[in-house]
Amino acid sequence: MKPVETMKVLVASVIAVVVMVGIARFSYTPMIPEMVGALGLSTSVVGMLATVNYAGYLTGALLITRISDLGLKVRLYQLGLVVAVISTVLMGYTTNVWLWFILRFISGLSTSAGMLLGAGLLMSWLIRNNQKSELGVFFSGIGLGIVLTAVVAELIKDAFTWDTQWVIYGLVALVLVVPAWRWMPDYRACALPQTAGKAAGNERSRFIRILQLAYFCAGVGYVVTATFLVAIAESMPQLKGHGWLIWLIVGLAATPACWLWDVFSRRWGQWLALYLAYTLNAVSIVMLIVNADMVSVMLSAVIYGASFIGIVSMMLAMVGRVFPENPSRPMSRLTFSYGIAQMLAPAVVGYLADVEGNYTNGLWLTLAVMALGVVMLHLARKME
Repeated sequence: MKPVETMKVLVASVIAVVVMVGIARFSYTPMIPEMVGALGLSTSVVGMLATVNYAGYLTGALLITRISDLGLKVRLYQLGLVVAVISTVLMGYTTNVWLWFILRFISGLSTSAGMLLGAGLLMSWLIRNNQKSELGVFFSGIGLGIVLTAVVAELIKDAFTWDTQWVIYGLVALVLVVPAWRWMPDYRACALPQTAGKAAGNERSRFIRILQLAYFCAGVGYVVTATFLVAIAESMPQLKGHGWLIWLIVGLAATPACWLWDVFSRRWGQWLALYLAYTLNAVSIVMLIVNADMVSVMLSAVIYGASFIGIVSMMLAMVGRVFPENPSRPMSRLTFSYGIAQMLAPAVVGYLADVEGNYTNGLWLTLAVMALGVVMLHLARKME
């Protein structure tokens, strides 16, 4: 395999993540204030649109656990690219809330295709072509997507109305789909044989269940900060109206971090890398508890962006190597656990914040869950 061809495959995969995750999912974040200001959307509608989008993502993750046919996976992956563009553009052509719900749900399905089918297909391609079975470069697309949506939002928010802004996001996605599609390899030729016997399969099943618990804990650590970091920033006079800047910092930190975690993992081992990533994620939470000034919040954003993306990248790559014959299935199982955490944790922390008037105890609870995640990692390491 020529280096140029390998590079094209990797670039195509990263661009696909930018389209199906960055634009299809994250463009909604900067669009919230635009739609609220122009249309007077209630907080409940804003929240439901986010929830429906995530419900689509979880539904896709659950469906992918049932799919083993490689050809079907490839077709659904390609369909995800098309759906990401269409569902984004059409958001600007209606003010019907129920149509918005449908479009955001479909967009969530597209995101699951980009994250899970894309990661699984690329892992199979890497193994089949004797490349390093790492997904750091692939998941850098998440950080790039965050950066792209933050920058585009700042460029277009004053010059265009909310509906035109949605169309612009869709057109950006359409432009990016062209190289993602043209450089996509023939994933159908990457099928790998089943290698594990029944006994080994049972061991791997127990291993994946423990990893699901560890990943659930990581999901709590991810979503609590993702939900409340910008709110904390916006509550500070120095950052009022600049919450997008904190989100941009998260994306800038996450983009190179995936590759750096792969380098660290190669040198020191995947388990030590995961322990460190969990610890850094916890440190970013501690910084919000101890000293929530501007410098602390911005540094917390850097550490958070670098650590959460490393956990995602390394955990999904790990199960992809353990299940090379069908990597998308265990990746989807882990993602489903991660998603359940993202549905439960904000509600619990938000309730504690309402009762107590601050986020302190909710953040301490998040730290305790992250500590449990490290224990689960240790159990998984012993089982491996």
